[in-house]
Amino acid sequence: MVTDVIGLREWFALMPYGDYWRIHRRMFQQYFSEKNLPQIQEKVLELFRKGLLANLLKSPDDVTEHLRNCVGAIAISITYGLPVQRRNDPLVNSSEEIFAVMSSAASPGKYFVNIVPFLQYIPDWMPGAGFKQVAKEIRKEVQKLTVEPFNASLQMATAPACFITETMQRLSRKGEYELQSVYTKQTAAMVFGAVSETTVTTLKTFILGMLMRPDVMRKAQQEIDNLVGTDRLVDFADVPHLPYLSAIIKETLRWNPVTPLVFPHQTTEEDVYMGYYIPKECAVFVNIYATLHDEEVFPDPREFKPERFIKDGRIRDDILDPEFVASFGFGRRICPGARVARPLLYIAAASLVHLFDIAPAVDHDGNPIKVIPQFKQAALISPLSVSQQAIRENVSLV
Repeated sequence: MVTDVIGLREWFALMPYGDYWRIHRRMFQQYFSEKNLPQIQEKVLELFRKGLLANLLKSPDDVTEHLRNCVGAIAISITYGLPVQRRNDPLVNSSEEIFAVMSSAASPGKYFVNIVPFLQYIPDWMPGAGFKQVAKEIRKEVQKLTVEPFNASLQMATAPACFITETMQRLSRKGEYELQSVYTKQTAAMVFGAVSETTVTTLKTFILGMLMRPDVMRKAQQEIDNLVGTDRLVDFADVPHLPYLSAIIKETLRWNPVTPLVFPHQTTEEDVYMGYYIPKECAVFVNIYATLHDEEVFPDPREFKPERFIKDGRIRDDILDPEFVASFGFGRRICPGARVARPLLYIAAASLVHLFDIAPAVDHDGNPIKVIPQFKQAALISPLSVSQQAIRENVSLV
């Protein structure tokens, strides 16, 4: 549905391995590298503190809205350098809607053409071909998302440092402007989808874990207080010195893997693995959920237990690490943005528990509403499915 019917082949996450893929991935890696990490993290901290934390203090009931707007703002800022509103930014909202539709379209069961590929060739007028009209509308919106912020970034009189400005400046010096600008535009459009939905879902799962285990939240608060104190905010330099927080993040990623089956891969040649014959051009799914819910490795896998990853105050190295399984992939197609996304996740979680208590909403009698965790699988991303009558995220200032 995504690559053939919608026709979206220019995002390198969807490209087959080859020269075209390497050009786009190299372009991405050149900016999101260790060299540029300090300036990216500085921008992340500014947007996080002035955006998410300030908004939570003002209206703590709108947790999901604040998370989406802040994470979306970070993606747009570091990619295009465009100014973003603290709340209800139109570019963030439209981008979020498009990528949600894209993620849903890519899921195996959403459209029958994902199961029976030859359906892509049926005429548009035939009964059951309505997915083709849907694909045209999606393609139109994706093209708009690809072109408009790119042009807006180039037209800024004094554009701040970002992926677009630095990449285009480098290319202009090499005399490869025209063709490479197309590649830059295509690569930039991927960043929002790669950062936004996965990060927001993980942070919502983190909040749900704190609701389920207030004792864990208090231990994390104590660890941060002992290190940071009350005179300043958590910084990126503090993250390596917070082992209990690290255990919480790992358990968050294990408990609700953000991409339970990751993106499907395709074999380029036939193979035999452990006695199983795998044909050429066969779709292969990695069952991350089953891996991280294996009772032999993770006893009581449905329970939120960060303590399983820590022993004697140190992170265990004898257990499967969800950070390198659940979130960022593996092999030659491992997520190239991991060095940015992982610290972002840590600083967000640390800041939330440092400054706020996370507690269930209360009913009319003042009693806490019982928290019932529910997850749904409507796309490649595994979001929370929460009834407003059953649970409402209520973050109150300490």
